Amino acid sequence: MSDDEKQTPGVEPPNAEENAHDLDHSHGQPEVIDDARTRALAEALQSSFKVVRVIMVLLAVAFLGSGITTVESGHQALKLRFGEFKESLEPGLHFAWPYPIDEIVQIPITINREIISAIGWLTNDDEPPQASPSFQPDYDGYTVTGDGNTIHVKATMTFSLEDTLAATKAYEFEFFNVTNVLRSSLDNAVFHASARRSAFDAKTDSTSFNEDIENRVRKVIESNNPKLKFKTLNIGTEVKVPLEVLPAFEAYGTVQQASQLKVDAAKAEKISIVANAEGQAKVIESGGRTASNKMRTSIQAEAKSFEDQRQYYESNPELFEQRLISEAMQRILTNAVDVFYLSGRQPRIWLNRTPEKRKLKESGTP
Repeated sequence: MSDDEKQTPGVEPPNAEENAHDLDHSHGQPEVIDDARTRALAEALQSSFKVVRVIMVLLAVAFLGSGITTVESGHQALKLRFGEFKESLEPGLHFAWPYPIDEIVQIPITINREIISAIGWLTNDDEPPQASPSFQPDYDGYTVTGDGNTIHVKATMTFSLEDTLAATKAYEFEFFNVTNVLRSSLDNAVFHASARRSAFDAKTDSTSFNEDIENRVRKVIESNNPKLKFKTLNIGTEVKVPLEVLPAFEAYGTVQQASQLKVDAAKAEKISIVANAEGQAKVIESGGRTASNKMRTSIQAEAKSFEDQRQYYESNPELFEQRLISEAMQRILTNAVDVFYLSGRQPRIWLNRTPEKRKLKESGTP
């Protein structure tokens, strides 16, 4: 018996067409759902792409906009490309490719920078010098002076760069750490200046001490890089004496002040003596000049007189000589009583005695 015959009697097999129609209807509903999902996914992806495009445009604008830099006045701006100097920029608005392609470094020129040297000041605990009955060289910061003493020195250097491209490039690129270089130069200058003077001079004559430190700093920096130049450079120092030698230091200061007073008094006396001597010398010099002028005037007058008489002498010397003798005799014999003189070879006697008048008595009769 076949399988068809084993089926339940009275039950007809389903129609093939109906089965096919039901099958088609059951498969169509999932396809419609899949199409809706696909469209929704496509729309979502399309919207996402639009958002991504907008974000990319905004990022690109922001990226390019970050390269716009304003260089402020009083600053020296350097444009770097891949870390290498390309050009300097004037104050104003400038464009550069964003980092890491380009970089604009602005260095303030007009502001004052400060470097502090505390190598002769701070202790091992980075504290100022402490008051203690004994000096501890392995703990306290100090410098050695030229007279073999020790002092505590704190130096402050205030500076501004020279407004040139060479100085700016040297400050920014020539040193791995320019601050450490400047501080090291200042430390060197503090030790050098301390060793050139006594402890008392370092404590009392701060002007000379600061000038020596400044000159040494300039020399050391110039030896390292001559292009690094300063527009202004000022040094300020604070000097302290160790506590255990402070009484001796103060006593020495008192003696120095008394000595200075005496020296000043001696200098004042010297000035007074020199002024008086100069005054007397001027009086003597003036008198000599007056006498000299008078003598010169007299000699010039006599010379002129002789020059005027020379023509008469040259024309007839004997007559001129006789005239001079006669004029001289008249001056000489004006009030003479008895005169004897020799003229040539013939002696002559002039008697010019006048009768002496008798004095009258009070009565009026001789």
